[in-house]
Amino acid sequence: MLSRMKTLIAAIAILFLTSLAFAADKTNLAKPTNKAESWRLEQHEGGKGTMKIDGDAVVFETTAVDSENWHVQATMTGLDLKEGKEYEVSFKAKSTPDRSVLFTAMIDKDDWHAIGLSEQIELTKDWKDLKFTFKAEGVAGEMKNRVSFMIGAEKGVLSVKDLMIVEK
Repeated sequence: MLSRMKTLIAAIAILFLTSLAFAADKTNLAKPTNKAESWRLEQHEGGKGTMKIDGDAVVFETTAVDSENWHVQATMTGLDLKEGKEYEVSFKAKSTPDRSVLFTAMIDKDDWHAIGLSEQIELTKDWKDLKFTFKAEGVAGEMKNRVSFMIGAEKGVLSVKDLMIVEK
């Protein structure tokens, strides 16, 4: 009897831990930050850059700039954001040299309009924890929403890790 009770308790514990892991995974709408396939590096006009994975972070380097910050963008596309819902976005970031980077949520199709999040973030060589809350307005259906780092204003390296997007 005691053996069956221990087995039952172990099974319940495994089911509970599995459900917690599934729930945690289900709530983060962002793709894995440290996977190259989670990102699209956009380069327009004279803006140029590179992307690589470094452990648990993604690293973007802006190597050539022109007159527009959006001419080099690091975007995570295919986000399933719902109209009128409130979201919390959190991540860690750093940059060399110290610089200001625009972080936005927008639709991922022509006309590329913002959908409630546009933050100028000040970064240094040290990891910085960032957290923003926004209400999604004007979203596009069919997984056509994205978050973007506008990194074409100046040359430098941006590192990002632990990106999470959670419905509030």
